[in-house]
Amino acid sequence: MVSGVKRDFACTLGQALSACARGPAVTVTLAGGADTYTQRAIPGPEPSQGLLRHPSRARANILPDVTAADTPEWAAIADSAARLVATAQALTDDDLHDASALPGWTRAHVLTHIAQSADSRTGLLRAAQAGRIGQQYPSEQARADAIDAGARRPAGIIRADLDRAIQECLTAIREHPSQLWDAPGISLGAGRRPVRDVLPSMRRELEYHHVDLAAGYQPADWPADFVATELSQVTARMDRRADAPPMTLAGHGMLHIGTSPPVDVTGPPAAMLAWLSGRSDGSGLDTASAALPTIPPLG
Repeated sequence: MVSGVKRDFACTLGQALSACARGPAVTVTLAGGADTYTQRAIPGPEPSQGLLRHPSRARANILPDVTAADTPEWAAIADSAARLVATAQALTDDDLHDASALPGWTRAHVLTHIAQSADSRTGLLRAAQAGRIGQQYPSEQARADAIDAGARRPAGIIRADLDRAIQECLTAIREHPSQLWDAPGISLGAGRRPVRDVLPSMRRELEYHHVDLAAGYQPADWPADFVATELSQVTARMDRRADAPPMTLAGHGMLHIGTSPPVDVTGPPAAMLAWLSGRSDGSGLDTASAALPTIPPLG
């Protein structure tokens, strides 16, 4: 075990966000062409003072007395981050270098990827705040090489880097001026998109990869609002793909799949999302004795 490297995430995150909340609020006016911005600081609204609490899991309450942001997205991301970091801190050094649920990746790969993805989103936001168009990664290969190299670091360094990256991303989200959420950034695989995409994509990274750690966090532990949102989006994406059968989500407990013959899949929404996202073989789902259709990788 690398001594002195693990940090008290609840303490350091609380300090970072308290400092952020005390800073001057800023809004920004956009001007100019599609690729340029003129920033004019004017007084912004005071942050709300609601306390961040997870409603259903006592173990998620590792952020006491942290002031939540004035957007529900921030609070949800912070809650997901806190639970993932708690899991990472509980892993031993040997655990960290054991296999994850992702083929070819150790848990160190997963945590390195999460940290680097947080950094990439921080970069998009900071670029937009500076009037520039940021690029998430130079290329797919550069991203893969950085993950592989980062996964070979000592376990304590990986944990500390995860802590730092998540704190900085949460701070960048918290400080982002409301009028700059539609500023563009270049995301890997999606191209030019508004930087507001940082919000749902960061939460997906945290929740899906928390399960991928294979360290006790299960699809059943996913927050209900995350499952509901993701089920709607994943089925809509699959329905548009040429390599997937048409899908219709009828409520959050039934999925109609237009194979021949069609199949109605029922079961817990989290189990359904786990299957559609490639994190389950469909255990816990009911097809009235029909075989589960073959679903392509979510991608």
